[in-house]
Amino acid sequence: MKRSPTAEEREREAKWQLKYPKLVLRESGSVPEGLHTEVQAAFLTLHKHGVLFRDLVRVQGKDVLTPVSRILIGNPGCTYKYLNTRLFAVPWLVKGSNTRYSETEIAAACQTFLKLNNYLQVETIQAWEELVAKDKTNIDVVPVCIGPDFPRIGMGPFDGQDEVDIRNRSAYNVTLLNFMDPQKMPYLKEEPYFGMGKMAVSWHHDENLVERSAVAVYSYSFEGPEEDSEEDPQLEGRDPDIWHVGFKISWDIETPGLAIPLHQGDCYFMLDDLNATHQHCVLAGLPPRFSSTHRVAECSAGTLDYILQRCQLAMQNICDEADNGDVSLKSLEPAVLKQGEEIHNEVEFEWLRQFWFQGNRYKKCSDWWCQPMTQLEDLWRKMESATNAVLHEVRREGVPVEQRNEILTAILALLTARQNLRREWHARCQSRIARTLPADQKPECRPYWEKDDPSMPLPFDLTDIVSELRGLLLEAKA
Repeated sequence: MKRSPTAEEREREAKWQLKYPKLVLRESGSVPEGLHTEVQAAFLTLHKHGVLFRDLVRVQGKDVLTPVSRILIGNPGCTYKYLNTRLFAVPWLVKGSNTRYSETEIAAACQTFLKLNNYLQVETIQAWEELVAKDKTNIDVVPVCIGPDFPRIGMGPFDGQDEVDIRNRSAYNVTLLNFMDPQKMPYLKEEPYFGMGKMAVSWHHDENLVERSAVAVYSYSFEGPEEDSEEDPQLEGRDPDIWHVGFKISWDIETPGLAIPLHQGDCYFMLDDLNATHQHCVLAGLPPRFSSTHRVAECSAGTLDYILQRCQLAMQNICDEADNGDVSLKSLEPAVLKQGEEIHNEVEFEWLRQFWFQGNRYKKCSDWWCQPMTQLEDLWRKMESATNAVLHEVRREGVPVEQRNEILTAILALLTARQNLRREWHARCQSRIARTLPADQKPECRPYWEKDDPSMPLPFDLTDIVSELRGLLLEAKA
C-alpha cells in the first residue's frame, strides 16, 4: 500500500507547484530497468579508467580546482565552455563518424550515454507536453513529480512550428558527466541562504546554452547500507545524508528555496527559461555520486567546423608561402587585417591554449582531437607569418602616413590583447595549483617558443613590438 506523504513532503510539493512549475522530476521507477543497469555500469567504467578530471577553472581572476570531476561526451567536434574553460567533447559514435577509442570499454560507455541522451530527449518532449497541457487547462492536473505509476500518454500534439521549436530546444548535443565523493573532500562550502548544508556545486545558472533550452539530469549515487552522518546536524528542509538539488529564484533570498532529494536513478528536467530565471545548486549527501547532465550547448562559435571555417576566412588573405616561410598579403585594407588578427587571437586563446591547458587528458579516451589540433596549430603558424607581413608593411619606408595610421589603429589593440593574454596563460601554466596536478593533467603552455627560435617569424613576447607600434602611432599624430 502506498504511504501517505508527510507534512514536510506536502509543503515541498505545494511550494514546487507554485514557484517551480518548469521543474519536473522523473522518479527512478519510471526509467527502464535495463537503461539503469547500462548507465550505471558506464559511469563505473569511466571512473575505473580514470577519465573524469577536476577542472582548473578561472573564477574572478583566480584559478580554482573544481571539487567535482568531469568529462564531456557529445557530438563529434562539439565543445562546451564554463567558467572560462572550454571542454572538448569525447565523441559518442554517430553515423558517419570515425573514432578510435583507447579502450573498447570507453567506446561502449560513450555509446551508452548516447542511448541515455536519446531516451532523455523523448522524456523532455513528453515533459514539455505535460507543461503545455497544464498551462492550457490552468489546473494542476499533471504532477511535477512523475512516479512509475503515472500514465505515460500524450497530452495532444503541438502546433507545427511549436513542435519544431520544442524539439530543437530538447536536442541535447552534449552531456557533462560529474563525479564527487564527499568523504574525500576536506572542505565543502555551506549553503549560505537557507541552511541547506554542504554544497558540492554552488548556486549557479548553467552557461553557454541555447536560449530557453531544456536541461536533463540523470543522478546515480552509491546507496549502500543505511548509515547516518555523525557530524551533520539535521538540516532545515532536507536529510543531510541524501544528495539533493536546490533551486532558488535568481537574486532572491527572501522566497524560500527548494531542496529535492535525489535517489539512485532519479532524473530531473529544467524546462524553458527555468535555468535563466532560477539558480540551482547541488547539495552533497554521504555516498559518492555521478550525474549525467544533458544540454543543448550553444555551439555557434564552439564547434571544430566553426573554427576551421574562421581559419579559412583568414587564409583567404594570404598568398602562397615562400621557401623561407614568409607570406605576402592579398589586401592591406584595415578591416581585412583586423579580421585576420581577430581570428588569430580566437584560434590561439579559445582553442589551442584552452586545449593544451588541460594537459593530455583527452588522449586517455580517444585520438579524435589529435589531428584537428595539429591542423589548427599549422593554420595558426601561418597567421603568425601574416602578422609579420603586416608589421613589415607598417615599417616600410614610403608608406603613406594615413595608410600606416589606419593599419596601426586596426591591429594595435588586438596585438596588445595577444601579449596580455599570452602573459596570463603562461602564468596560469606555472601557477602553484597547476604544479600540483598529475603529469597527464599538468597544463602545457602551447604554443610556446624561445626568443631566438628560427622557425618562428615573431617572438612569443610581443612587448617590444607593441611598444614600437604605439610609438609609430604617436609619432604620426604628433
